[in-house]
Amino acid sequence: MMKKIILLLISVIAVSGIFAQKGKVTTATTLLDQGDVTKAKEAIDAALASEKSNTWPKTYIVAAKVYTKLAKDGQDDQGIIKASEFYSKAIEFDKKGDEKGKKIGRYKNEIGQELLFFSNELTNAGVQAFNKEDFANAVKAFENLLEINTNEYAVAIQGEKVDTAIIFNAALAAYNAKDWTAAEKYFNQSIDLKYGGGDAVLLLHQVFGSAKDSTKMGANLIKGFETYPEDDRILTELINFYLTTQQNERALDYLNKAIESDQSNPSFYYARGVLNDNSKNFDAAIADYKKCLELDSEYFNALFNMGVMYFNKGVEEVNVANDETDMKKYEAKKAIAEGTFKEALPFFERAHTIKPEDAAVLESLKTLYYRFEMMDKYNETEAKLKAL
Repeated sequence: MMKKIILLLISVIAVSGIFAQKGKVTTATTLLDQGDVTKAKEAIDAALASEKSNTWPKTYIVAAKVYTKLAKDGQDDQGIIKASEFYSKAIEFDKKGDEKGKKIGRYKNEIGQELLFFSNELTNAGVQAFNKEDFANAVKAFENLLEINTNEYAVAIQGEKVDTAIIFNAALAAYNAKDWTAAEKYFNQSIDLKYGGGDAVLLLHQVFGSAKDSTKMGANLIKGFETYPEDDRILTELINFYLTTQQNERALDYLNKAIESDQSNPSFYYARGVLNDNSKNFDAAIADYKKCLELDSEYFNALFNMGVMYFNKGVEEVNVANDETDMKKYEAKKAIAEGTFKEALPFFERAHTIKPEDAAVLESLKTLYYRFEMMDKYNETEAKLKAL
């Protein structure tokens, strides 16, 4: 009989201990409702620290509420992130049930309802962190929100939800945090969902550029161009990518498409001029540069390149003349070369008016003025170079 009484007493003590710790959760709830968040935190922290109550889903539901309030009151900068983690723990233990494996899912509806309201807190926390340039925490907040949106507890209440704006915000936060892996993930999702327009494509291009991943750079720009064929920025980046990677034929294909769709864009003619220039197709390059200048008479690079092309052609013609043994033929060929050099001069002069401190232009002018014995202009140009 005494043994039974002792066993019963031990059982009662154990149960009362459990209820005492679970009572801390109730106390925390009451204190929170009364506006005493400091004491509510003390109570819930005690419940979280106790083995008697730290596997109870309700403990984590209340902990999430307390830490959300702490964050809103400015008492815990990480409060919203911690609250998100508490909701995850609540779901984890609710799926396990009690120590006997029973009562599984007992708090599913309650947790789902709380997550619905908590989503707004996470959104605000992410935006606030982003605006404070705390990009790492902004990423955490937006990622936690995306996880909530796909969690079965939240889905049971609000249904399937794809928040394109939050995905894009997560991408922007990751980009600014230089978290290239996360940025790639969320920009790709944004592009697949056709959210963010050409900005998503171009920012992802910069992500791949930072990682020096040329394979992904090309694939992203092609996909971007196919998704947003009217975005000239993407097409321009794609063409520049092919130019810098010396894939001239592919660049030419896209340039021709670009010119077909927009014949008033000087940049397209300039880019095609560069391609033809690199391919030693002098006449075609000159024609493209001239068309570019018809559309924009102050297009510096086209002016400079025209000058360089005529100058280089003049040098080649001088070399041909120097190989000539017949004096009359030599003089004739030299005169042709001089005429070509003279064609270069006005392009460099026009380029100089646009960028008066460009050293390459000044050096070219200095050389030509000396060649044509224009010593006043030569001295003036030399003085400008020394003043740089």
